[in-house]
Amino acid sequence: MLIAKKRFIALIGIICFSFQTFAGFLQDAELNFGKIAISNNSIVSSVQISRTGRTAATGNLYIIKIGNPGVYTLTEFPPFSVVNLSANVPTFSTSTIPGTQQFRLDSVDMIDTLNIDADGTAQFKIGAVLQTSGVGGTYIGPATYQINLNIDITY
Repeated sequence: MLIAKKRFIALIGIICFSFQTFAGFLQDAELNFGKIAISNNSIVSSVQISRTGRTAATGNLYIIKIGNPGVYTLTEFPPFSVVNLSANVPTFSTSTIPGTQQFRLDSVDMIDTLNIDADGTAQFKIGAVLQTSGVGGTYIGPATYQINLNIDITY
């Protein structure tokens, strides 16, 4: 069994993979949380994009423009192999803007087992939950917040 760790970057609602491995990876559509507004950071608020495209917001976070799940394709895998996917969460954003609060990527919505087809490819979708800190303080916008998320892919 080969184990390969992958890194994945989120830009406040945009998640894309960066692969350094023996197999190929195509980003068909980035995970996008859409455009959001935070009226108050006194409680933990969240926006969720499911892998099926369902969106929801809680607390003091409001969806201004609906986002979409990420769609990704694995290529160059051995035909008919089974791939296991898992995400290492929670993980936090980093921003170079002094004094801004950070986001937390609390959970990832993706299948945990993926069947590779006869051509050595398989496509999957990813959703996630993005949370505010809930400890007061502000989020500066428009701004880019980056989240590094480790995804383990084993087969």
